[in-house]
Amino acid sequence: MKQILDGVWTMYPAADTEDKIPTTVPGSVYSALLGSKRISNPYFRENEYISTSVSEDDYVFARIFEPTVDMMGCDKVLLKFYGIDTIADIFLNNTLLGKADNMHCEWVYDVTDIIKGDENLLEVKFTSPLKYIAEKDAAEPLWGVNSTVKGFPHIRKAHYMFGWDWGPKLPDMGIWRSCEFIGVKGGLIDSLYIKQDHSRVAEGIVDITAQIHLTHCDEREKKLVLTVPQPSGKTIVASKVIAPGQGNVNISFEISDAKLWYPRGYGKQPLYTVQTELIDTESGEVVSERTEKIGLRTVAVSREKDDMGEEFAFVVNGIKIFAMGANYVPEDQILSRISREKTAKLLKQCAMANYNMIRVWGGGFYPADYFYEICDELGLLVWQDLMFACAVYRADKGFCENVRHEIEENAKRFRNHPSLAMWCGNNEIESALQYWGIPRADSYKKDYLRLFEELAPKVLSHYDPQTFYWPSSPSSGGGFSDLDAENKGDSHYWQVWHSLAPFTEYNKHSFRFCSEYGFESVPSMKTVISVADYDDLNLMSPVMEAHQKCEQGNEKLMYYLAQMVHYPYDFEGLVYASQLVQADAIRLNVERMRRMRGVCMGSLYWQVNDSNPVISWSSIDYYHRWKALHYYAKRFYAPVLISADMTDYTAVHLNVSSEKQEAFSAKIIWRVRCADGTVFRRGAEEITVNPLCAEDKVVLTLDLTGVDTADTYESRKIRANVYLEYELCRDGRIISQGTSLFVQPKSFAFRDPHIKVNVTEENGCFKIDVSAKAFAKGVMLELSDSDCLFSDNWFDVHAGTVTVYAAKLSDRGPQTAEEFAEKLRVQSYFEAMQLTERE
Repeated sequence: MKQILDGVWTMYPAADTEDKIPTTVPGSVYSALLGSKRISNPYFRENEYISTSVSEDDYVFARIFEPTVDMMGCDKVLLKFYGIDTIADIFLNNTLLGKADNMHCEWVYDVTDIIKGDENLLEVKFTSPLKYIAEKDAAEPLWGVNSTVKGFPHIRKAHYMFGWDWGPKLPDMGIWRSCEFIGVKGGLIDSLYIKQDHSRVAEGIVDITAQIHLTHCDEREKKLVLTVPQPSGKTIVASKVIAPGQGNVNISFEISDAKLWYPRGYGKQPLYTVQTELIDTESGEVVSERTEKIGLRTVAVSREKDDMGEEFAFVVNGIKIFAMGANYVPEDQILSRISREKTAKLLKQCAMANYNMIRVWGGGFYPADYFYEICDELGLLVWQDLMFACAVYRADKGFCENVRHEIEENAKRFRNHPSLAMWCGNNEIESALQYWGIPRADSYKKDYLRLFEELAPKVLSHYDPQTFYWPSSPSSGGGFSDLDAENKGDSHYWQVWHSLAPFTEYNKHSFRFCSEYGFESVPSMKTVISVADYDDLNLMSPVMEAHQKCEQGNEKLMYYLAQMVHYPYDFEGLVYASQLVQADAIRLNVERMRRMRGVCMGSLYWQVNDSNPVISWSSIDYYHRWKALHYYAKRFYAPVLISADMTDYTAVHLNVSSEKQEAFSAKIIWRVRCADGTVFRRGAEEITVNPLCAEDKVVLTLDLTGVDTADTYESRKIRANVYLEYELCRDGRIISQGTSLFVQPKSFAFRDPHIKVNVTEENGCFKIDVSAKAFAKGVMLELSDSDCLFSDNWFDVHAGTVTVYAAKLSDRGPQTAEEFAEKLRVQSYFEAMQLTERE
């Protein structure tokens, strides 16, 4: 029995109990102050700098309630908070129930003897996180990454709230997840773990052991009943009688004609519902129940030795997959703004871009249950970090006990989800202690080993023994051994961007799994205008610098633009250029890694999303607007990819990488075109695409009369006037295609493409025909005052016509083809960079 306590509460500063502010739970100090218009939008212009101080005060959340009659008739009444952020004292009727000190934990209190049948006063008194960490850090300074508030490692609170190199310093506090009363009458199903044995899967059978933990059971006899509906229409029923006082129960059964769950691209995602009921055998009453959805699958990480060293490959149901996706960060700085609807929208957009994996980065918080439910349905594997990142910690007894509790709770929450692929101890702490020049690093290494190579794996092996554990990212396996080795483990690669390395550096590396690498861009103009005035539209203005959190980020961005593209003469041109260069940076590394399938087995770029409107590495901005990179990802993460290795201009390798599990026949068609789009040379070759591998299918020996690697004026001039187009066709349909220049875009002799657009309606969608008279690079489509997703965008047109589609939006945006055409803005590189034709 439950009584939800979400809804209307009152908040007030601890120093002024008369200043009552209405608020809602789940909610926070910032959401309450914003809702009552006490503070302005902290994302707008430079408001962050005056908003951070809000967190220097203490606050109280309070509510008066009456329990139901049925609740008061229970044997026990428990008060459960699913999330308290973070340092707080909890009072019921002026009685201290306990102290919360970990945002990542649930907090449960037995209030049977305190709750009253009439009005009750529930109060949660919050201590300022800024004051708390300042006091702790004054006693013992702890290192944390330098873009944050000093001292944040002292508190078990989402680190990014204290600032990051893509987020503001807004260390909120509040009741950030639901709270409720739980009435216990006879007993409670505390947890359920579904262990799977696939040793008979060849016979279509998966053996299941349900491990059930019971609490608060009285002396009456009980029975546990499990029911599992099957796709065939039959229902599995398994049961066991429970003796009084029995806490742990195992119930075994088999699922025949088992339908296996696969990550997207490798099979379907069937889910089975396991309903568990605790029944009083005398009365027949169901006293507690719990429902879990599971998928039947095995997931492991292969670390087999090979000629290159040691592989790092995810193996699902015996298939070694190439992991494709990105890193996920919290979706907002103000947590009450995150919802199932918004998360579902983001994850569906990941699936639309052909992701099969997403990494939950360790500087945020453990996601809501619905995050995993959505990933289960979409077939997205989850690399789950524990919530530690870029910091050092003192692993004393109290801290370790706190962390043990945190890991246990979240392991029990996530372990039954088929999408859970692995646990990872932390983000970049092992490498930081080894290489980042942290003061007293040697003394902190002992604490590190205790936390991430003793405590965490021990807790996880007990509560989730079937899920792979990895101590850190990046890592070669732990123990501070071979941390810079690329021939084993996972790698983070930041020479491109942070060290200003050219994109050609990608070709010098052979990662086994690249779990972080990235490149920044400016979000769309509509997003920029949401946080800036038009007078602020200069990359070096104070407002734009306030929305650039990476150290020297704008300088790095301009450095790369100078290497790659023409000078952008206005801010819109800068936005376009930054997104085009970002997309090409990530594309080049992904294509390289996919050409090396078998050596490299995974790509997770940094990062898919933003927590605020900001200049960052994301491919989808805060408002779910796709940057060029996300449209590129849809192409370079396609199940079958054709790409060109342009290391040697005179011997271009066309490679086909396939994640299909069957061979098929296809045709490679290639054309060397002039800048006006005319074909200079062409060729075609019938090929067989083999399953789950990457192979060079065509090597083009290009005799372009002077096009070679010689850096002469004549050869550069010829290379500036031609480019390579290639496509892979199956059954007469293009399934992958690409374009490669022999020079950087700024050196290419673009012609005016004279783009024309025709919009019609077809099957309930808008059909957009984009025509060009010459080569049009990076054609970008967008609506002026609303948003939509296109079937393709940021594409090339080769002196012809490309057709794309956009779905009609029922509640907003243009509704007719004429309205859509009027609102549609189209530009290629030529227009965005304000070019004129040159000889």
